[in-house]
Amino acid sequence: MYIFKKLLMTKGYNMRNFNLFVFILVVSCSQQTAPPLNLEDDQKPLSETINQRATLPEPPEATFASEEVIEEPPVVIEIESGPLPEVVEETNEADPSDELKLSPNLYQDFAWEKYMVEPGDFLVKIAKKEYGDFKLWKYIYEWNKDQIGDNPNIIYPYQFFNLQKERLQAKTFEPTYFNYVVQPGDNLWKIAGKQYGDSKSWIILLLDNEESIKSTSGILSPGMILRLREKLDPNA
Repeated sequence: MYIFKKLLMTKGYNMRNFNLFVFILVVSCSQQTAPPLNLEDDQKPLSETINQRATLPEPPEATFASEEVIEEPPVVIEIESGPLPEVVEETNEADPSDELKLSPNLYQDFAWEKYMVEPGDFLVKIAKKEYGDFKLWKYIYEWNKDQIGDNPNIIYPYQFFNLQKERLQAKTFEPTYFNYVVQPGDNLWKIAGKQYGDSKSWIILLLDNEESIKSTSGILSPGMILRLREKLDPNA
């Protein structure tokens, strides 16, 4: 505007004429209208463009793990165990080579010898010690099954088993006794420990004095007489 004013002044226009010119110019500009919008052009209205951008494709339906179960194939683990053992059919026929399945008599002429079970004994050990063959424990079990019971693995110290021995070699000594006077505070456990060095041998005292102990309801009174063995095992 300043440059335009200087130009007018150089041309000889005064200030009044300049103001008049400016007024005419402003009025003419205010009467102009914008060209009509050509909707046939490639340019589209803004509102339509916004609507197109806002229109999105519908999302797929959500699926949950509980609605669709995918079955996985079972895992197969191969174990190399080698060939299966052959099936052996049981037979009831006795093997004549196994003497344990024959008669329970070891000798044609035999006598019964009393064997006292020691602490730590078991049938296999007794068979090995007395006969030199641990397999003969089955014989010992058959001879004493009524005393041992159904389980041959359980035997108790100071029991007496019957063992077959050749008659000429069998030990058949009978126990010898002496009288013991019960002292105040005595019981079978205490007497056995004092006399034989093992309190668990009280069972032999009970067997040897069963009648007299039953008559007192198992109560040992001072002055009572008991029979005690000179040796727990007379054949030892």
